[in-house]
Amino acid sequence: MKRLKTLAPVLTALAMTFAAGAAEVKTVDIGGVEVLYDYRQNETGIAILTLIAQVAETNNSLRGLKNTDRRRLGKLGQLIYQCKLMQYKAGKSDPAGDAGQPFLVSKNYSLFTGVELSLEANERVGIQARALQAVDDESLFSPSLGKGDAHKGMWETTAQGSAINLKQLNVNVFSESDLIQTSESIDIVVRFPVFQLKKPVSQWSYNFALKDFKQAIRHIDENCTSARLLEFGKLNI
Repeated sequence: MKRLKTLAPVLTALAMTFAAGAAEVKTVDIGGVEVLYDYRQNETGIAILTLIAQVAETNNSLRGLKNTDRRRLGKLGQLIYQCKLMQYKAGKSDPAGDAGQPFLVSKNYSLFTGVELSLEANERVGIQARALQAVDDESLFSPSLGKGDAHKGMWETTAQGSAINLKQLNVNVFSESDLIQTSESIDIVVRFPVFQLKKPVSQWSYNFALKDFKQAIRHIDENCTSARLLEFGKLNI
């Protein structure tokens, strides 16, 4: 078993959702970002390798000014990137399998708010992402700061009719665009509920510096591979 670390509650919760069985867990520190490797195998012929990177919200000193919902004051938001690789087998899980067996890869971004708050099935959440486009990857203080064309914004809403808990939200706009890869920092605004005429709209705001997070994303994309999964499987023999 590799070195184990105490992980943030969100990572622990995610890890607990995987199939029971032998596990290999390790972490890699990339600047201010931690990447978690979690390997699981079970008796039903499935092996899973999950890589998770998270970056904590910046500007905590402004929290009392920018968020009117005091239930979440003092709770830092987290931006999360996850890649899950699953290997299916005909019989029992064979940790010494080969790359010719079928694999399924899924990747997604999510925002962890840390606040348990459910919406009704007919309510929707709006997520706005506004990015400072990158000019100098070595510094967050770019010459582009302040220019009108230096910022790029995108907006998405949850699907109508889907009940949702605001504790953790998928942010599909990051998977469908290059906002993360081409930006120095990102502002995320969560509004809820939207398209409700007779209800007040609440708003939470988050800001994330992306330099270390982008490096962690590249690390995950390079290592969320069938060869890496098979390597972890052989370690569990």
